Amino acid sequence: MIPKTEMAEIDALVGGPEPEGVTAGELAEWLGLTANRVSALAREGVIPRNADKRFPLRAAVKAYCENARVGATGRRVDAELAAEKLRLAKENADKIALQNARARGELIAAAEVEREWASVLRDVRAAFLALPSRAASKLGHLTPHDLAALDAEVRDVLVELVNGG
Repeated sequence: MIPKTEMAEIDALVGGPEPEGVTAGELAEWLGLTANRVSALAREGVIPRNADKRFPLRAAVKAYCENARVGATGRRVDAELAAEKLRLAKENADKIALQNARARGELIAAAEVEREWASVLRDVRAAFLALPSRAASKLGHLTPHDLAALDAEVRDVLVELVNGG
């Protein structure tokens, strides 16, 4: 909260004629800086200074505010860069964790799993297709018609499984 006396001074400056110029110490008070920092900003070309080493108050405050805005934009860009660096670091950590898990044998390549399951399913299919002939050898009373019906049912079941039924 700005004290009433300072608000009155601000109102007077805003509404009245601009003073000829203020000293580094006076501008420092306005900006909440030290006089040395004000002088350094003038040397850096951030805030204007008259030939008599005094500062045009309005122009100096405006220039200081603009510099602060540009700095804030730079910090926002820096924050975005930091976020991207953090994302990259996480991705690298995940990559290393996967490499370590693979090295410990905790992960199996998807192609290897697919090959193994395909082999298991081929064996299951062959066992089902062999069912009618196995039944014929164990159940001698089955007619060729019975065996053909059993074979047709086994094949229908396999087709349903392939079609997701």
